[in-house]
Amino acid sequence: LNAFMENISKLELRNEPIFGSVRRYVDYSQFKTRGHYTDTNFPQLEKYFKAMIWLGRIELYLIAPVSEETDSAIAADVRRQTIISFLISELINSSGGQTSFSEIENTIRAFVGEQDNVTLDQLNSLAETMHINNAKDFLDASLLKAFQDSLSAKHFAGQKILSQVLMSDPQDPTQIKPASAFLLFGQRFVIDSYVTGNVVYDRIKYNNAKVKRMLPSTLDILFAVGNSAAAQLLQPELDKYFYSTNLSSLRYLIDSYDSNFWKASVYNLWLNSIRALNPPADKSNLPEFMQTAAWWQQKMNTQLASWTELRHDNLLYAKQSYTGGIVCSFPYGYVEPFPEFFNAMKILAETTAQKFSGLSFPLNDEINFLNGFAGVMDTLEIIANKELNKYRLTTEEENFLHAVLYTRSVICGDDPIDGWYNNKLIFKTPYYTTSMDLFGLKYVVADYHTTPTNEVGNIVGWIKHSGTGPVNLCIVTAEIPNVGHVAFAGPVSSYYEYTTTNFRRLTDEEWRETYQRESMRPDWVNSYLADSKGKTRGSGVVLITDVKNENQNSNLIEENFILLQNYPNPFNPETTIRFNIPTKFANLFTELKIYNINGQLVKKIFSEEIPAGNYFVKWDGKNSAGQFVSSGVYIYQLKVGNTIKAGKMSLLK
Repeated sequence: LNAFMENISKLELRNEPIFGSVRRYVDYSQFKTRGHYTDTNFPQLEKYFKAMIWLGRIELYLIAPVSEETDSAIAADVRRQTIISFLISELINSSGGQTSFSEIENTIRAFVGEQDNVTLDQLNSLAETMHINNAKDFLDASLLKAFQDSLSAKHFAGQKILSQVLMSDPQDPTQIKPASAFLLFGQRFVIDSYVTGNVVYDRIKYNNAKVKRMLPSTLDILFAVGNSAAAQLLQPELDKYFYSTNLSSLRYLIDSYDSNFWKASVYNLWLNSIRALNPPADKSNLPEFMQTAAWWQQKMNTQLASWTELRHDNLLYAKQSYTGGIVCSFPYGYVEPFPEFFNAMKILAETTAQKFSGLSFPLNDEINFLNGFAGVMDTLEIIANKELNKYRLTTEEENFLHAVLYTRSVICGDDPIDGWYNNKLIFKTPYYTTSMDLFGLKYVVADYHTTPTNEVGNIVGWIKHSGTGPVNLCIVTAEIPNVGHVAFAGPVSSYYEYTTTNFRRLTDEEWRETYQRESMRPDWVNSYLADSKGKTRGSGVVLITDVKNENQNSNLIEENFILLQNYPNPFNPETTIRFNIPTKFANLFTELKIYNINGQLVKKIFSEEIPAGNYFVKWDGKNSAGQFVSSGVYIYQLKVGNTIKAGKMSLLK
């Protein structure tokens, strides 16, 4: 126990025996408390987080995994872990804990979905079918073999998402197969993780060879859930890694899901609502501004920001989040004409309220909020349909839009914010004030994918993150019947993406205090986003649309800029070097080195072929021999292909 607690405190990747004698990789960095669970008002949340990570991620093998490092001696370990699994089942049944267990399990299932592993009920059902009376029966090797044969024929035997560190030989055609494992409260199958897990090594094969794509993109998720425009931004990746078949298959799978799948959990309902913002094939009936590439790239930004919040809220349970802003008052209000989206949000709220009503503990405040939320969505759906069809709004509907923030026009901040946006769309708790809800810096971050090794097998611990940042002001013009063109201003989310190394996972606090202000936006937001002075942020990828006179070659990538800097500077004892790889430089060989003021190499920090994105790499002030260097000025140099950038930093002791 002490050894486990020490490993958890170190938050490292360990390769060691667990529940037996055979070594396996355990990613203890997953135990770093993050998401909503860092709230200092509730210190018990940290203990809950770590306990549920243990119960949701530390697998008890029932059938060993298929991977490069699987040891022939693992059979004895599997028997022992199978016995432990059945002892846990017997303990719950004999203690009368089944009711409490079911309440917890049913609640998590309603929010996030089904476990992606063998569950307690499935274990008990299989034992009953095979007339297994107690755990000691597995001392009979023939019974264990019969149990494994029977289990392997069940649909629930395998894990659909690889969520552990398992290795695969690039030269061996055999692909990784996760263990058939029992967990008490196993982490949940979510379709977006299924997507990212199937577009990386070793799921991709081309000409019968495994393709070494080590990092997924959130654009993979967007395309798979129906946003066809994302494929244009993914083209460099698709051309290099030959995974279009994988991605198309995932899209086909998700397109085939019916309403039962999307209503199965609050998580799926949320994801389905994001899907409602996918661009339609025919845009000819939309307002002119909604027929532009810039608009749909802005919508991709919104989708990914909302998805980041979704992942943030489910960090603990999903197998590896929309920030609001306001204007004060306005003579006209305009609803983005997405009736399908508002309908999906209405269904999300109504169905979630129904699920809450079926729980064994009261959630009356939450149910009342969801019902009110659904009512607003219903009204917005009606208005959106009228706007698409160019029907004039009723006086009641116009008054509704005027009351987004205030029930009457007021000077900004002069009166309490009492409109329906605040009262109907933001759930209030005793711990957050109204002003914090609307104006607080609620930037969030979520790690969503782990790549333990690089393409040559070295441990690198790349962690893919997505995050949200400051609200952006969006200005569009739209035609109002009997009025003409009117300019509208409103808030839109901001989305960031980046990669850390050495299994470094970030909390919301770390993101807000340091990393967010050092991070960059994807270059495809440059088509619609200006800087604080209204000037262009530079070039980037532009979607091809069917707007008249649009430059059909505008998706060609122009010159982009590599940015390189470190923080803090001066530093002691360590600093984080941040750099970006623009789309133009994607998948080129990249090296990051540290030199002293005399030009002597101190340490090579990074040496990989990497995709476009933002990267954060830590230097701990040590040289290649692992010794701390002396105070002084050092040069950090980044070479991407034939392009070289450098900067100075000072180590002060």
